[in-house]
Amino acid sequence: MYGVKVDRYEHFGAAVIALNQKVKDRFNAYGIRWLSSQGKGIWYLHLKVDAIKILRKSDITDNDYAAVEANIRIFLIKHFGHASYFNSHRLTRIDYRFDAVVPNPKDRKLLFHLFEKYTKKYGFKEMVKWGKDENGNPIKYETSQYHKCKSVELFIYSKEDERKAKGEKIEPYDRNRVRYELRLKNEHLNGMTRDDKGTGRPKKLSAYFSNALSEQYLTKHVLPIVHKGNYYKISEAEKIIENSSFSKLKKKKLRAFLISISKGNIDTPLKKGMSKPTYRQYLRDLENIGVNPILIPKNRKDFPNQLKNPFIL
Repeated sequence: MYGVKVDRYEHFGAAVIALNQKVKDRFNAYGIRWLSSQGKGIWYLHLKVDAIKILRKSDITDNDYAAVEANIRIFLIKHFGHASYFNSHRLTRIDYRFDAVVPNPKDRKLLFHLFEKYTKKYGFKEMVKWGKDENGNPIKYETSQYHKCKSVELFIYSKEDERKAKGEKIEPYDRNRVRYELRLKNEHLNGMTRDDKGTGRPKKLSAYFSNALSEQYLTKHVLPIVHKGNYYKISEAEKIIENSSFSKLKKKKLRAFLISISKGNIDTPLKKGMSKPTYRQYLRDLENIGVNPILIPKNRKDFPNQLKNPFIL
């Protein structure tokens, strides 16, 4: 259909890449990730589907599932003459995301500066600050945070900057967005099919196309890293702590807790010997009074005294 001849390429993967580009030129919501043969004439098509591009909106609800499935079936019909392959599809990855609108570029800059203080490891997900570009050259994630393990990845990034970097059109639903994207990979989805370890949830799009499930995952995997509460400089945080109902001793300890994190990162108190129960309690105490444990640097005159936390489920 697309004029891609396999025998023109030294490696089969190169033919797949060429095919993918031709498909995306005609169907921008779709991508061919890989083709694999199981022998006896049986082939598997690894298809990436972008529901946002299908629906032309970022505010997706459970009610949109029928439209997404119908679009996928139309894609299959155009390429294979029928849509029955959808009935036997296996989900190998799904991305849940929360888009926060942060209109001021300076606020986005501050937000990613504060992200530097986040934990280097949580739930087996390790922070990654360096990656590789399309040519294999090292690049630093300046307007993003990337935490990953074998089964789940968390990617926090400026959607507008990502579009610019890829030379892609910036859609209205991309502008001023900071995206918190949680990627559930094949290993995790496999685990969830088990009744003992998982939930017996099948690897089907319909089983994961759920706002309630999305919020459940984001709460479990994102909040422990980004934390609740707004961001403040120490002078503003002190006022909130002082006006709280905590004892004088607890107020003093909470201030020291914030200073310790500010001088290092959010893991610093633990590294300096604080017990995990006390550490968790202090985080809860700050959450209860609406203070994020990450402080805005007091010596940065170009930063405001406070910034509302955009991650609010």
